Amino acid sequence: MKKVLFILSIAILAACNPTAKLPTILSDADAAFNQADYTKAYTLYAEYIQLATSNNVEVSKDLLIKQAQSCAQIDKADEATAIYDQLLKDDANIGLLAEYSQLLQREGRTDQELALWQSYADKITTPELLKLKAERQVFLNAANENSEAVVAAYESKGEAVLSKEAQLTYIKALEATGNAGRAVKTCNELIKEQPDYEAALEWKAKYYYNKAEDRYKYEMAKYNKNKNATTYAYLRRDLKKVSADFRIARDTFIRLRQMNPQDQSYIRYLKNTYLRLEQKDDAARMDKLLK
Repeated sequence: MKKVLFILSIAILAACNPTAKLPTILSDADAAFNQADYTKAYTLYAEYIQLATSNNVEVSKDLLIKQAQSCAQIDKADEATAIYDQLLKDDANIGLLAEYSQLLQREGRTDQELALWQSYADKITTPELLKLKAERQVFLNAANENSEAVVAAYESKGEAVLSKEAQLTYIKALEATGNAGRAVKTCNELIKEQPDYEAALEWKAKYYYNKAEDRYKYEMAKYNKNKNATTYAYLRRDLKKVSADFRIARDTFIRLRQMNPQDQSYIRYLKNTYLRLEQKDDAARMDKLLK
């Protein structure tokens, strides 16, 4: 009888104190989260948050983070962003920018992620976050085709060493903003550090090829308008300068082809470069390899 009365008293107390349920709800929610059952975890965390809030019980930072992560796993990105925004009102939570950024990146929310990094730029102090901020701003501005902003983001990186992909994005932005000389210098530095980075080698090869080809066509068109001994002498002089760029392109494409022998574009570029350098046998050899 006493046992029955004890159980009844506990039940009455629980009914009078709804917050008594909170530890059980939290325990079940954490168990579901740890088992990667994010739908169940989300439901239980939501129940906990509603009950705790309506009864003036503080909801812990850790619980809110787990709920944001649960939201991200079950395609409730808007709810996740709302939680991250709430947590970031406290400067002590600035480290959450990394996973918040990852969520926005996964969702393809380029402008929202860019705004996120801009909003909290002045509050970021750790080397890891400073590097991540610079990297993401480089890539995000590149996605928006804003080359000036890419250059600005990269050059504000401080002492952070960014990835080779970010460096190449910066190189392309330099070229797009009329800073070809700096782009070439930076690319050569990158290749020195990363000698097998195919994308950087390809940029260099194509840059010198296009530069030489454009100049070659310009000089030939100019000569054809006024053919005489004097203009021919000038043509030969100017084509020597063009040939120097073609040779850089040729040597770089040879290296690229050694790395990727089956790439038809490298073979095609080599054929055309050999023709401009009057290396007809090599051009014919490349021609046979083209499908």
